[in-house]
Amino acid sequence: MKITNLHTYLLKINETNWDDSRNYTYDDDDDFDKDVPKFGEEEEEEESYFSEEPTDDEDEDHLCYLIRSMFNNSGINAQVERDELDLSIYVFLERKERMRSILKAFDVVHKLKKDILPQYDTEMELYESKQGYPIFKFDFFYGYGDKDDNSPF
Repeated sequence: MKITNLHTYLLKINETNWDDSRNYTYDDDDDFDKDVPKFGEEEEEEESYFSEEPTDDEDEDHLCYLIRSMFNNSGINAQVERDELDLSIYVFLERKERMRSILKAFDVVHKLKKDILPQYDTEMELYESKQGYPIFKFDFFYGYGDKDDNSPF
């Protein structure tokens, strides 16, 4: 397209779309801003998935998921159960387990106690399943007894 043809085309578009004789005011913008509330008008709140606060059960379920994923990322087979605010973590071991794996499980529990669950009291038990496999049970109790900061985990 030649420049002269482009110039005449732009002039023709400009003449048809704009009327300079009309006084343009801000009131003419009302057609374009129908969805935007004006100053002083209250905006209706829409219910949204993102604006809702998660419930306590959802928070606790998410905490259990995070704890389970911490153990899975360390390569440890674990199951997490909760009873209201109390947590029980079961770590399943093989009949003959390397000391490195056992210490890794205690390291993850120590990180949990120190970083994520400092307000919980902790207890540990060692069980044996019916098939003879060892199971560590770590109980985290919320708000029971006096806090003992000298506990090993």
